[in-house]
Amino acid sequence: SLHDALPIWNALDIIPKLNNTFDLVFIDADKENYSNYFHSIIDKLNSGGIILSDNVLWSGKVLDTEFKKEDTSTPALIEYNKLLKEDKRVETIILPIRDGLTISRKV
Repeated sequence: SLHDALPIWNALDIIPKLNNTFDLVFIDADKENYSNYFHSIIDKLNSGGIILSDNVLWSGKVLDTEFKKEDTSTPALIEYNKLLKEDKRVETIILPIRDGLTISRKV
């Protein structure tokens, strides 16, 4: 099948090698690395460019104060949401639709 023929690469290895700049980036991958994806792409994002981040409400789990020890996604998303709120390079809104979507615009 076509899927079997496609190579699989780690975005965190590929992004630093890209010489392009971007107007739109969509983050929907392993939740533990959302902050790393943000840091790797922010300097390649044009001024006024948009980062869309999916699943940022994580079925409401980001509001929990306690989570299972094996749950690494929830604390990672909490940290990512905090990063988007505090990073002065972006303006961010959360759309509370489905599992949560942020729209971050580089200022």
